[in-house]
Amino acid sequence: MARSAESFDEAVLLERDASQFEVAVHDASRLAWHVVVPLPPSGRAAYSFELELEVPADVVGPLEPWSALQSYARLDGAADEAPAREHSVETFRRAVVLVSSRLARARDGFVRHCTLIRSSSTAAESHWRPLLLWVEAATTELARARSGLLRAGESERAPADEFLSGQLWTVLTDCGRALFDTRRALEERDLSDMSPIDSVEAALAEALRSEIAYRHESRFELAEPLSTAQLERLLARMRTLKKHFEQVLFLDAESYQVVSRLSGWFSAFTAMLAYLWFGVVQFALERHPTTLGSGVIAIAIATAIAYASRERLKEVARNWLSGRIQRMYAQRVARYRLPSKERPRSASLVVSARESFSQSSTHASPSVRSESGGVRDATLLRFVHRGVVTRPGALPALGTQQVRFIYRLDLSPLFARLHDAVRGFASLDPRGRITIVDVPRNYELPVAATVRWPGGSQRVQHSLILNKNGLVRVEDAINAGAA
Repeated sequence: MARSAESFDEAVLLERDASQFEVAVHDASRLAWHVVVPLPPSGRAAYSFELELEVPADVVGPLEPWSALQSYARLDGAADEAPAREHSVETFRRAVVLVSSRLARARDGFVRHCTLIRSSSTAAESHWRPLLLWVEAATTELARARSGLLRAGESERAPADEFLSGQLWTVLTDCGRALFDTRRALEERDLSDMSPIDSVEAALAEALRSEIAYRHESRFELAEPLSTAQLERLLARMRTLKKHFEQVLFLDAESYQVVSRLSGWFSAFTAMLAYLWFGVVQFALERHPTTLGSGVIAIAIATAIAYASRERLKEVARNWLSGRIQRMYAQRVARYRLPSKERPRSASLVVSARESFSQSSTHASPSVRSESGGVRDATLLRFVHRGVVTRPGALPALGTQQVRFIYRLDLSPLFARLHDAVRGFASLDPRGRITIVDVPRNYELPVAATVRWPGGSQRVQHSLILNKNGLVRVEDAINAGAA
């Protein structure tokens, strides 16, 4: 088991500059971004992050950002952290989730190195060693957990073992997909020597073969590749186990819209302004009495205008106050507290944040402008989060080092305004006959993300690829600068 720790530690050295801000496609309609904010050793610390999505102006339709946005926050442990020594069901589940996070970290490292290989001009033999190292780190980490953490005396040993087995299966699946994309990219370059990538694929296949054999031996849920019903049951079982174990880390959230919370005060204040305006007009008219005739008509008209404009004045003043408050303060206030089962009587607040979602008109980035050099109009969707993270007194016992924010934005309203997902082109086959080739018609939307925390900051840029059928992928991130 010493080899497991050495493998993971050596792999972690390759990931020193891992991103604090991750942008990915969650499913066909939702864009996800994860932000990791370290907890201070004690006291409080301020942080902020923002995400900007640039969309062509003719594509943006009615979009209610707060209705389309899902947000969560969870506690994360350090990758090299030892499990807590106190014995309880919650502590055991948290230790299991820690092992799962180490497996996911190995997956992320594998995928990241595949991205580096695809973007590199050459594929040297030294580039392939980290891939083998990440595979070994994942398999040996699970073996260490089974020999130590998942001991027979634990009441939830069997479901925990099945959960971690499913997590390793998922890791190997994602690694295999990344390796397939890498092989295809290298084949397009006419790379002659494929033996290094074959050795990595063999290591993945051996790890998958061993894990499937272990699941057979342990009588865990399995599925034949051609059986849709079995695959659905397997995925449902994996989802259930994941929710069962990971729920211990999610923070309890509470949020409210600032305007809705202050709407009563806004209404009272604007009503006072409107009544004051009507009263001033009445007072001015009373000071200038007039005889019957045209003067009476003028007074009646002035009174009617003052009375009719009162409601309009209330509406304008309310909208102006709401806009000023949202721009100067925030649109939404969010607070995250420790889970209710572990919450002490006081000092349970972990995060207090202000969030805003704005839309503004701009010009398209150079990367998405037309080839003729023309400037296109675009709409910039901007999400801003500014908060303060606190380390409550109960957190040391929970063994956590950071907070992970999870956001998912539904972009399905954009799809209806896009062109068809494929376009046909005529071509000639080897026999000289005409064939129609379907070419994907994808759109590329720039995504920029920035995160600032005590002692550092990071900005990354991505490209979101989508078509009428939904979101496709997020292109390789370009590190735009780190401090």
